[in-house]
Amino acid sequence: MGLMARKKAVIFPGQGAQYPGMGKDLFQAFAIAKERFQQANEILGIDISNICFSAGEEVLQNTLYQQLGIFLVSVICWDILKEREDFLPAFAAGLSLGEYTSLYAAGVVDFEKGLLLVKERAEAMEEAARLNPSFMLALMGIGKEDLEKELSLPFFIANLNCPTQVVVSVGEEHRKEAEKFIKGLNLKRVVELKVSGGFHSPFMEPAQQKLAEALAKVSFSPPLFPIVTNVDAQAHQDVEKIKFNLIQQLTHPVLWQKSIEFMASRGVEEYYEVGPSKVLKGLLRRINKELKVFNFSQSSDFKKEAV
Repeated sequence: MGLMARKKAVIFPGQGAQYPGMGKDLFQAFAIAKERFQQANEILGIDISNICFSAGEEVLQNTLYQQLGIFLVSVICWDILKEREDFLPAFAAGLSLGEYTSLYAAGVVDFEKGLLLVKERAEAMEEAARLNPSFMLALMGIGKEDLEKELSLPFFIANLNCPTQVVVSVGEEHRKEAEKFIKGLNLKRVVELKVSGGFHSPFMEPAQQKLAEALAKVSFSPPLFPIVTNVDAQAHQDVEKIKFNLIQQLTHPVLWQKSIEFMASRGVEEYYEVGPSKVLKGLLRRINKELKVFNFSQSSDFKKEAV
């Protein structure tokens, strides 16, 4: 598939990449996909395969099912890719939840550890969202600096995804004020994200202690390649620093644009988006049109040349 030609990075999607039926074609086409879905059902004690294959959008908006499903399908896509071409990326990175898939890809955690960590994270975030009712809005057509000039409400910047997209977390009690304020900005587009709370903001502080306790029980192996973490957009191989950044990620903005720019500055020209949907490809096009992005999310993607 031409994967050895240039310096490359592997990137994994986060929440928002889910869709009804995700992973079903992989299950039907690849033995490793069947094996992973069956393992996940046993480890979790829930039929996550049926949820991925048959559940509607409303069910997949549940934080737990969303995170488990996206992680699982992303892991399967990575496993299939590795079966076909054995290669070591220069870096790995993942958008929010996707950072956990990068841990698996880099050999930091095995499949079971990764899956159970994602379960702990999702449950902690869901509980924090109940304690602090909140929501997220993706604002298209505005950058961080311009938004901060206008910001007068208790918004929290949650994701800096590309030069013209900022995601904010807002308390539910400020919904009407927020909608009025945003209407006055005359943005290209505003989308409320299909998530259960205001992630990557102080609304998630109750989740940090639970995640820290879960991470303390899990031994990490040194990564096979550096992981560019969301909170600082820097490459890390020290496992304690990686753990610390995962905890910080819950309450700090995801610096996705800076993460891509960091890898590009280190000579990475090709990015392999591994997991459901093509969300990251759209963001990378807005960050730097010169970067090449190849998607691996469905069975047909593994049967064509990545050129």
